[in-house]
Amino acid sequence: MSTLSLELSVDEKKRQYDPDPEKKPLLSDSDQHEALDTSEQSVAVWYVYISHFLSAWGDRMWQFGVGLFLVIIAPDSLLLTAIYGFAMGAAILLLGPIVGDWVDKTSRLSAARISLVIQNLSITLCAVVVYFVIVYKEEIETEWPDRGLETLCYAVIIFIAVIAQLASTGNTIAVEKDWIVEICGTNTDLLAKTSAIMKSIDLITNIVAPIATGQIMTFASTEIGALFIGGWNLVSVVVEYWLLWKVYSVVPALRAQKDFCDKAVEKEEVKENKCSRCASGMLEGVLILGRGWKTFMKYDVAFAGLGLATLYMTVLGFDNVTVGFAYTQGVNESIMGGLMAAGALVGILGTIIYPYMRKCIGLQRTGLFALFMQNVFLTLCVVSVWMPGSPFDVNFKSKQQEDSGIITNETEINATTLPPLFNLSTTSMYNVTDTTEKTWEDYISVGMLMFGIIAARCGLWIADLTITQLFLETVVESERGIVFGVQTALNQLMDMLKFALVIIAPEPELFGILVILSYVFVTAGYVLYAKYSYSARGHILPHFGKIRFKEIAGYVHFNNTLLPRDDFIRYHSAHYGYGHETDQ
Repeated sequence: MSTLSLELSVDEKKRQYDPDPEKKPLLSDSDQHEALDTSEQSVAVWYVYISHFLSAWGDRMWQFGVGLFLVIIAPDSLLLTAIYGFAMGAAILLLGPIVGDWVDKTSRLSAARISLVIQNLSITLCAVVVYFVIVYKEEIETEWPDRGLETLCYAVIIFIAVIAQLASTGNTIAVEKDWIVEICGTNTDLLAKTSAIMKSIDLITNIVAPIATGQIMTFASTEIGALFIGGWNLVSVVVEYWLLWKVYSVVPALRAQKDFCDKAVEKEEVKENKCSRCASGMLEGVLILGRGWKTFMKYDVAFAGLGLATLYMTVLGFDNVTVGFAYTQGVNESIMGGLMAAGALVGILGTIIYPYMRKCIGLQRTGLFALFMQNVFLTLCVVSVWMPGSPFDVNFKSKQQEDSGIITNETEINATTLPPLFNLSTTSMYNVTDTTEKTWEDYISVGMLMFGIIAARCGLWIADLTITQLFLETVVESERGIVFGVQTALNQLMDMLKFALVIIAPEPELFGILVILSYVFVTAGYVLYAKYSYSARGHILPHFGKIRFKEIAGYVHFNNTLLPRDDFIRYHSAHYGYGHETDQ
């Protein structure tokens, strides 16, 4: 930016954006919030609630359905599902910063509308493509040599789904991280209440939407389920678009300029450095990890963050991979929707327990107990690998070659061979390795796997809340951005590693290896957190041991922080236990 532009006064910069300020005055933020009375503020917030519910419902239906669609389209393995997940993670890591930068540089209404329309229309288009691929699967497989058209359809589905996810990220940043703040203004109580209600909407849709979608896909058909998801997003985009306009019309603060920089000079800089800016933006997620690693690791709590990141390298959760695997084992859409809802409910139970547990045993020990609880229940998932009904077989390929006359690919199960609980769908296809009649014993393995995953959600959510609060309380304000940026990048990289491992071993017969590796990473997360707890508290076992700290002139130097002695004693009692010794 030139020296001349920096010397412009604020009034001159305002006139650059609005050549006729008398006709359309620009209000300050405080004036705009004062102009919005309580009734208008309440109306605007309710518009946002309705819009968020419609958007969240459509997102949850799609997230549930896409994992099943990919397995139905390619029932031989979990390869397509893994490629989808890896592409999604890579896109968010590389392009997420660019999306955020675009939101910052675009007017509020335009950013919200464009991201909303792209997101919903992309999901609709992707659902339509899925419908035609399922209905005309045999024709598509033979249309081009070497299944070329089928591969192209897979690529189109993944590409459109990635576009929808990026647009969803942009919409979340635009509305939930910006609009809500402007609507609530200086009313922090309303901001807290609004954020809590929106989080509740997310949790409710996360429970109910999979159940509803599963029922539709089970009692109608998978194809009808795809069309229903696409239709919902097509209709809701109109309603959400109108609601955003109503909120924009009611809240003057949303119509204000985000800042007063010299746009003319800025545009020239963008044109000159467009390629370099785009390249740096794509690498920003990786660059943040490199630049901020030293800052991240200087905190003792970094090891707790590393432990949290390892929890993302797991198939022991309700992601597309695990949903797809359960589907190949005979768990239909209706039952899977109920299992996902149960997992969400157990997770919510963890959020309810968390504040009471923290108050009773302290923040640090809450994390230890939560991660231990998670490991205990996930042990059931490891045991399930060798239980009756498990497809685990590292030598299955050699056996397939020997028994090639028996084994068939893409075999449609006769619905009458399934137990009543699972015998609800006559249109679903499963990849199986035998044609013998299934009994209840054949579902012991997958049942134990699902139970372990559901029960572990309570500990997982408590651990996540604990580590997040530790970061908020420990990291200084000026470094929170870079530290949380590093943590996000680590989480994303671990998630991508999970999908990379599934790509290497996509067959259901090898899913047991992924389960064991996941348990190893979850256990490593517990060990890393325990290391942090030991370095911070001086011991691991609850109620035993004492922390030694140095006191100088009434101040305590502990955990890279200088605190008044009385404040430290209160903080230590709440977080680390009750024993302490002082080095004068």
